[in-house]
Amino acid sequence: MLSHPDLGFTDGGVDFLRADLYASCRTRFGVATALPRQAYSSLVFQELENEKVWTRDWVCVGTAVEIPDTGDLLPYTVGNHAIHVQRLAAGGLIGRFNKAQHGGCRQVPAQCRTGRKTKCSYTSCGHSRDRGVIEGAVLSGEMTPQAGQYLGGNPERLLPISIKRLGPFIYVNIDPARGATAELPSVEGAIERNAIRVAGDWRDVAANWKLAGAALVDTARSHADGGGASNYVSAEWHFPNLVIIKSRRAALAIVLQPTGFDQVLLRLSVFTHEQSASAACDSLLELVERAAASAAAAQEEIVRPATCDTTEASRSAWKFNQHLIDHIAAQHPVYWNAPLMQARLGR
Repeated sequence: MLSHPDLGFTDGGVDFLRADLYASCRTRFGVATALPRQAYSSLVFQELENEKVWTRDWVCVGTAVEIPDTGDLLPYTVGNHAIHVQRLAAGGLIGRFNKAQHGGCRQVPAQCRTGRKTKCSYTSCGHSRDRGVIEGAVLSGEMTPQAGQYLGGNPERLLPISIKRLGPFIYVNIDPARGATAELPSVEGAIERNAIRVAGDWRDVAANWKLAGAALVDTARSHADGGGASNYVSAEWHFPNLVIIKSRRAALAIVLQPTGFDQVLLRLSVFTHEQSASAACDSLLELVERAAASAAAAQEEIVRPATCDTTEASRSAWKFNQHLIDHIAAQHPVYWNAPLMQARLGR
C-alpha cells in the first residue's frame, strides 16, 4: 500500500479517482470507450493499480509444482511489496514478506525509483524484477546471502501473508484486512486434474499488462475462429492476472506481472495429460508470440496522438475494464508507515 493514498492520484490534471472519468467505459460493448490513454502510460495510474488491485486482491504468483522440495522458495513482487512463497517440510506452503524489502540496500538507488522493476543481481524486491525459484538447499544450513535477504535469521518472525492453493495455482493476498474475506477467483477447474506441468518459461513484453492480457485472449480466440473444430482453442482472463488458453490436448497458463507501466513479464506454464502433445504445446506458445507482437503494437499506438474513435474494440478488454473500474471505486482502510504518537503543541 502507498504511504499516503489519501493525497490522491492525479496526472496531467486528470484525477483517476473521478467516477465520471469512466462513465463511458461502463456502457455496453460496442458503444463503450476504452480506458483513458493514461491508464496504459502513466506512472500515477500504475501506483493506483498497486493500491487498488495488487495489494488488495488475490493475485496468482505461480504454480505449486515450481517449488516441489522442502525449502524451495518462489519470489514475487506484488505491487510494490516483495514477498515469497516457500515449501514447508510437511509439504504445505507458507507466504511471507521478504526480510529485505528493498534488496538490503542502504537506500533505494535512483534507477529503481522510475516505476520500472529493474534487474538486480542482489535480490528480488519491490523495485527489482524478480529472480527465479531458489532451491531449498541454497537456503538451508549456514546463513547464505539469499537466506539473509529473503528469510533472515528468524523466518517465523516475518510478516505472513494469506495464501491459497487453487488447483495447480498459488494465490496470495497481502492485505491484512481483506486476506480472509476477499472473494477468491474461480480457477480450480480451469486445468484438468490429471494434467502435468511439462514446461515453463518467462517472456518479457514491451506493453502495459492490461494490453498484454487482452491481446492474449483476443489472439487465442481469433485462432479458434479460424482453426476449425479439430483445433478448438478457448481463452479466459481471470481477474486480475491469470490468463488460461486451452486446446483439446494442452493448456497454457500465463501469469501477468507488471514490470513497468509499459512492460510486463509473462510467466508461462504449459500443462498436458498426453505424452505426445508437444505439437499442441508448441502451438499455444506460438499464440503467445503473436499476442506479444500485438500488445507491443498497441502500446506504441498509445503514445501517439489520440484519434477521434476511442471505442473499446476488444471484448476481453471491455470485460476486464468493468472489474478494474469496480476496484478503483472501492474504499479500503489506509495503512500508515509512520508510528502513531501523541503530540501536544505548547507555547
